[in-house]
Amino acid sequence: MYKLSSKLWTFALGISFVLPPSLSAAKVDVEELRTQLPTGTSLSFVAKNLKTQEILTALNPQIFMLPASTQKVFTALSAKLSLGDEFHFETSLLRDGNIENGELQGNLIIKFTGDPDLTSDQLYQLLVQLKQQGIQRIKGDLILDTAVFTGHDRGLGWIWNDLSMCFNSPPAAVNINHNCFYVDLDANLPTGELVKFNVPTQYPVQVFGQVRVASKEEAPYCQLDAILHDNNRYQIKGCLARQAKPFALSFAVQDPNAYAAAIIQHQLNRLGISFNGNIQQPHTTQQGQILAQHFSKPLPELIKKMMKKSDNQIADALFRTIGYHYYKRPASFQLSAKAMRQILQTNAGIKFDNSIIADGSGLSRHNLISANIMLQALEYIANNEAQLHLLDSFPIAGVDGTLSGRGSMIAPPLAQNISAKTGALKGVYNLAGFMQNSKGQRIAFVQFINGYSTGDLENKTKRAPLVRFENALYSQLYED
Repeated sequence: MYKLSSKLWTFALGISFVLPPSLSAAKVDVEELRTQLPTGTSLSFVAKNLKTQEILTALNPQIFMLPASTQKVFTALSAKLSLGDEFHFETSLLRDGNIENGELQGNLIIKFTGDPDLTSDQLYQLLVQLKQQGIQRIKGDLILDTAVFTGHDRGLGWIWNDLSMCFNSPPAAVNINHNCFYVDLDANLPTGELVKFNVPTQYPVQVFGQVRVASKEEAPYCQLDAILHDNNRYQIKGCLARQAKPFALSFAVQDPNAYAAAIIQHQLNRLGISFNGNIQQPHTTQQGQILAQHFSKPLPELIKKMMKKSDNQIADALFRTIGYHYYKRPASFQLSAKAMRQILQTNAGIKFDNSIIADGSGLSRHNLISANIMLQALEYIANNEAQLHLLDSFPIAGVDGTLSGRGSMIAPPLAQNISAKTGALKGVYNLAGFMQNSKGQRIAFVQFINGYSTGDLENKTKRAPLVRFENALYSQLYED
């Protein structure tokens, strides 16, 4: 690591360290470039040439910021180090009784382990195997084994008013179709009439409410509010302008276990397998003889999807699984945070100091990471790529993932020469990744922008200052 002078100057956007003489001559003046960002924005940045080991430029690299989805870099690295490339999530059917004359004389156990990509169709194909083994009746109960995880299915610091959104769906042990469903709204009605809710039959949820069709004068002041009730019931209130065509709203499942139980019972009925028992949800791992198994895609494919698409479900499923495997006990978010720190400190030498890890996705507003800490992870990934194979999981500017259309880098020479994990929350625009400069050298960089706002002009100029800043900064880094 490099040392910065202890002498400080105070600037409008915070405190900056004077760089050592070896850095002061750097061509990239991030301090000057940050004046392009809106007043009030906080910026932390560091870039290092991994061939020459030189810090090219740095501004506030030691201060803690919200990492947002750049947190997934830590998740990907710790998953690789602790789970290995052969890891799969497993969903399995077990029995604790004999099969006689077409009857399972015992309980049907369904063991869930947090598979974030499990679909209702895949679950149905598992149950089809019961039929193929001659089971027509289940005498006992249906037991949902979700003992791999414990505690709340959402991280500390997740925003309460986002909990109905699908990007905030609970990463529970049982996770079907991303724990997300869709409802069609029919608002092609006269002013004052109530909107009609059409819930597809495959979703065991109840959606109701009082949403009025507003006049043109009233419509600009309308909003929709979702009120979440138990048993996966959703109440929608408010108003909206008349819509010529039906449109879909997506919602996060609030009770994944109840949701799964209802789907399973429906699928058993569809297969003609009779079941009149109870639904049990024990807190301990269940034992039985395996009837059928489903495995997710292997870890490298899960990580690539997580990084390219910034998939929160995969991130927190892996995060909680890391805790479960590391401590050999049901994992809470808090236990998994402890496991991640231990794995990265012990295996990668990353020093987290007083930073805070609250989840694996970056959704939590409790996460606090410095650019210097993230840079350590990037350096380790680059230096150990032969074993890790993580570099190709980062989105590539102008090509794929969350960088495919980023306005600041969709044109040459930045397009295809930057691969980085994005991170965005309200007021947060982060990047953590790599650039190949004009000399063919690899540069690792971390950009943490917090508190970004264009105020009253938000709708018209929201990203314009960001695009100008990033384009200028990375163009200079490329040529430096």
